[in-house]
Amino acid sequence: MSSSAAAPADVAAPRALAIIGALYAVSALVSALLAAATGAPFVPWFRDTPLLLGAMLALLLLMGIAWDGSLVSIGLAADALRRRAGRSGDSPLGVVAMRARRFFSCGPAPIAMLLATAVAILGTSNITLLNLELLSHSTRWRDPFFWRLEGGVLERVAALPIDTAAWDRLYHSAWGIELFAAFALVVIGRGSRIVLHYCVTMIVLFYVGRLLGVLNPVMGPAFYRPEVFAYLDGSVTADAMRMVAQVMASPPERAVRSGGILLGGVSAMPSLHVAMVAVTAYWLARAARWTLWITAPWVALVWMSTVVLGWHYIIDGAGGIALGAACVWLAVRLLRTCNSPVTAARATAATRAGLPAASGIEAQGRTGSPRPDG
Repeated sequence: MSSSAAAPADVAAPRALAIIGALYAVSALVSALLAAATGAPFVPWFRDTPLLLGAMLALLLLMGIAWDGSLVSIGLAADALRRRAGRSGDSPLGVVAMRARRFFSCGPAPIAMLLATAVAILGTSNITLLNLELLSHSTRWRDPFFWRLEGGVLERVAALPIDTAAWDRLYHSAWGIELFAAFALVVIGRGSRIVLHYCVTMIVLFYVGRLLGVLNPVMGPAFYRPEVFAYLDGSVTADAMRMVAQVMASPPERAVRSGGILLGGVSAMPSLHVAMVAVTAYWLARAARWTLWITAPWVALVWMSTVVLGWHYIIDGAGGIALGAACVWLAVRLLRTCNSPVTAARATAATRAGLPAASGIEAQGRTGSPRPDG
């Protein structure tokens, strides 16, 4: 049997979107039932959802135009140089060759999948409302325990000369960089399969992470001991923390007016900031291992920024990476379960027709990028 016959076929775009939609529907239903059981509000559509989707779509389109335009320019220049040199055939850097590396040649499916995932992730803010409801009468913040573990280390970190503005830029640019990384995953990975794995992992990560935050509510060191982090005064982080603190102190019925984006900043353990970038680094590495040279330092720096700026305890980042690994495993198993009946049926039909189970294009994509096993 050839290697192409053993590799999994790509996922059709409607099926990929249906899987994301089904996962979101189940997660939203669980959130709604928990909200009903505790008396917390449930919001199916937060008021800032259109703002988030509009910003994401605009940035993805701008990145796509810039990337594809650059590739077309390179291709035209390479073809012109080849003709000037009197060589026949297409240049390996020509317009035809570059078509396989363009963003828009992947079709609209990856964009739709990323937008659907953003809606699902924003929906986890309902779990934050549940957390605030329980904190008002049943649970309490666990920061005293974590401060006993790390307070001495964090005080020594706070005594160091810290360029708050530089760490601010790194921390608060994480979401923009995350979107660029998702864009890169589409370009490098090609096809819907690896993007689907990334999207499902992210949805599982945020729902499980938020639920863990309900079981183990943690403010974060700068909220618990603000005097230690006095060097943050006047920074972007200090302003953001004031807004998050107002949400923490509000009853759920009032907190919901802040919108889903701001509600996502409540609860520190595990760090979803660190988990998010670690998961993205993993799936980029599955598409192209060389990306680890870029993403591994990125994950480390984001983890450091969460500690230096007082958003998280050090152990929160370790918890985030562990959670990210667990969610990758869960996502792969979930998708393997979803796809196995279809894969088996396709393989049976192909065998009866005398064809290999999966063509080289289906199995490897146009660039030969590795595919997940699920």
